[in-house]
Amino acid sequence: MRIASFISGLLLLASPAFAFAFPFGGQAGIVIPCYNQAIYANLGPPRGGPYVWTPSTKTYQFGPPTHAGQWLLGLASAPYYCIVSNQPVIVWPGTYITMMGSSQ
Repeated sequence: MRIASFISGLLLLASPAFAFAFPFGGQAGIVIPCYNQAIYANLGPPRGGPYVWTPSTKTYQFGPPTHAGQWLLGLASAPYYCIVSNQPVIVWPGTYITMMGSSQ
């Protein structure tokens, strides 16, 4: 009984380590609004790549990405998608932004 309690307590305390949120940041090169009410942003260095902002993203400072040249910084976590076009269906993959701050 003690061992089971110890193991369950250990798993409970270790659960935040499995969240896998990672930092990102860089200057936006491409910013495109999506049909699924998201915004696709392709960032340059230092921690660039394709990222997707959604309405559920916790956003600070100057709001969601709006234009190229804007600097974004925050945390990202899971793969997500951006529906760029309905006819034909074009979907761009990216990483879901969980928390973000931006420049003007």
